[in-house]
Amino acid sequence: FSMMYRDNNKSLQMPSGSAPPVPKQLKGKPLPRIYTHRHFTLFYNNDQIIEVDMEPSSPWPIYAGAPLNFSYTVLWFPTTKEFKDRTNRYLDPKFFEHKVHWFSIVNSFMLCLFLCAVVAIILMKTLKQDFTRYSASEAEELENLDGVGDESGWKQVNGDVFRKPDHLAIFTVVYASGCHLACTVFIVLIFAICNSYYASRGATAGSFVIAHLCTVIVGGYEGGRIFRMFGGQQWKRTMVYQCLFMPGVVFMSFVVINTTAIFYRATMTVPFKTIFIIIVLFLAVCVPLHTVGTLLGRRAAAERSFPCRVHHLKRPIPTKHWAFTPVMTMVAGIVPFGCLFIEMYFILSAVWSHNKIYYVYGFMFAILVLLCLVIICVSITCTYILLNAEDYRWQWQSYISCAATALYVFLYTIHYFYNSTQMSGFLQTVYYFGTSFNFCIGLALFCGSLGFIGSSKFVFLIYSNIKAE
Repeated sequence: FSMMYRDNNKSLQMPSGSAPPVPKQLKGKPLPRIYTHRHFTLFYNNDQIIEVDMEPSSPWPIYAGAPLNFSYTVLWFPTTKEFKDRTNRYLDPKFFEHKVHWFSIVNSFMLCLFLCAVVAIILMKTLKQDFTRYSASEAEELENLDGVGDESGWKQVNGDVFRKPDHLAIFTVVYASGCHLACTVFIVLIFAICNSYYASRGATAGSFVIAHLCTVIVGGYEGGRIFRMFGGQQWKRTMVYQCLFMPGVVFMSFVVINTTAIFYRATMTVPFKTIFIIIVLFLAVCVPLHTVGTLLGRRAAAERSFPCRVHHLKRPIPTKHWAFTPVMTMVAGIVPFGCLFIEMYFILSAVWSHNKIYYVYGFMFAILVLLCLVIICVSITCTYILLNAEDYRWQWQSYISCAATALYVFLYTIHYFYNSTQMSGFLQTVYYFGTSFNFCIGLALFCGSLGFIGSSKFVFLIYSNIKAE
């Protein structure tokens, strides 16, 4: 390499010379070219480099035996920009702070207000009428209804509404994982807003790992509490499943992605040392904290009872239309997606574009809070409809209805892959869809757990205010 260096403002002599002559047999043929000159412009503040710009020039044709002379030039300029602000030049306010982004928050807020109004109507009007009817004496019923009693509605299942859900162990595993993930996400977002994680490479991923390790006790607590509350057996085995479920899902997809990267000799492969450190941290931190959380949760469940006694005999569930449950699930899943899909475009653009850095964590936090409110409202509405149909299997339904949002998000990631990216090849496809699959699994756990929490509070509230027979 030859170098021409300058540290003042005098004119710069660019490398001279024309492209080498092309052999006769190659004239007229399209030949690949390579830039043989690089011009660097560096901005410094004291002894720290703040910015570097590079401009290529002098494209020369490439063929067998072609002479290639590489050169570069450097210009140095002082700047007053601080080192901590060096990444601000890569931010894109015109994209991330576009009015469409603000519209997404307004759209989510209006959707949240509408659903809150629906839930308020259920709680204040419909339930008030139900409480009045169910609390009336037999003489009042005979007088008001001419001897014809109302034998339908959510009160009729008061002896079964707190019955143990089917596959309780699986339910507590996915619920505990969702609670753990929800705490992790909120903690990471709060710290990201306060510390500008975009300025440091790997800061978000590192904080996510630390928050995940520290909040594992929350998942253990909720899993142990729900499992004992519904009278589950073999709690130790279930505790192990809860502890291994989410790491197991991530590990399986990671094995596929990392093995593909090793096969293609890509630089994105994770070294064995990093994998070993993560496993040690999991065994040394996650397992003990999860065990402690489970024991605390079981102790908390022992001090609480259901508002209504569970009958020994199961009440028969009235026959419903075959499309009742699937339609309610799909409609319930698309409502939170309407709150989320605009933000998903900005997130995917930041993750899969080489020139976008996501830095508006305040927007994400606002959307996440509104999403939580929407999910809780949707879950309460679905649970009320289900109980009014005298179907007491609300636990799984409240979870699945809200978790269905992840299905729409995954379909959107497929649309984004084919319409907004230029990825091709097996390695890029595996990496994109493997990452998207993990994200959607986490979103399903997050939304489903929030939905169950909302429905659980609702069910405990309404059945603690009736006169159960």
